[in-house]
Amino acid sequence: MTVPPSASRPPVVLLCGGLGLRQRAPGDDTPKPLRPLPDGRALLLHVLDYYRAFGLDEFVLCVGYGAQDMEQVLLDEYGVRLEAVETGADGARRFATPRSRVTLVDSGPLAEKTRRLWDARPYIGDRPFVLGYADVLSDLDLDTLLSVHEAADPVLTMAATRVRSRYGEIRLGPDHLVTSFSEKPERPELISAGYFVCGPALFGHLAEGSGALEEDVIPRLVARREVRAVVHEGFWLPFDTYKDFAEAEDLIAREGCPWLTPV
Repeated sequence: MTVPPSASRPPVVLLCGGLGLRQRAPGDDTPKPLRPLPDGRALLLHVLDYYRAFGLDEFVLCVGYGAQDMEQVLLDEYGVRLEAVETGADGARRFATPRSRVTLVDSGPLAEKTRRLWDARPYIGDRPFVLGYADVLSDLDLDTLLSVHEAADPVLTMAATRVRSRYGEIRLGPDHLVTSFSEKPERPELISAGYFVCGPALFGHLAEGSGALEEDVIPRLVARREVRAVVHEGFWLPFDTYKDFAEAEDLIAREGCPWLTPV
């Protein structure tokens, strides 16, 4: 599915500035979003392709670790010369092409996600925006997420999904008897899928000292009944650890790129 860009479509804010230590092999200092997939293109470019399939063409990248390398990969992808990149008074880097408008906001490699979002605020303004991670791919119908958010108008609407256990699970009866065994079953609990639609009111909850996004801000919003969720039952592929990358690369090599055909 490909949707033409529209001036009414929200900007996309991508969190892609952390160190990504859990996915690195010894001696590998490649930023996680720049790790190549089997087609040779960086993970970040596939993430951007997914959003562009829904007509979203304005991106604010919250960068830090490997910021210059990310900028160069984007310039190469979009065919933009370095001299065409504008630098704002706050150091943000911006360029535009017929395909996309991109702003890179560098908060450093150690900044909390709440700080990264706050630093990106001047490039979002008072608009709703899509928030995502640069290390997740899926065939989530983003338009459904946007529609639910628009109808309910909460501070935050998130996608939820289910994952398989990483281990075989057993049940025990009396006298140490194993009554069932299931190898890596799907867990019944819902987890955050890493896709959000945020109202501009979110910035009112991101003041200095507000804590971490997932551990503090979102639970407080849930307590205030300001969060909605859409359950995604389809394809969902996280790139969190080095093992995740190895398994994902094998899957992609066999099955292609299902995130480019959103359900």
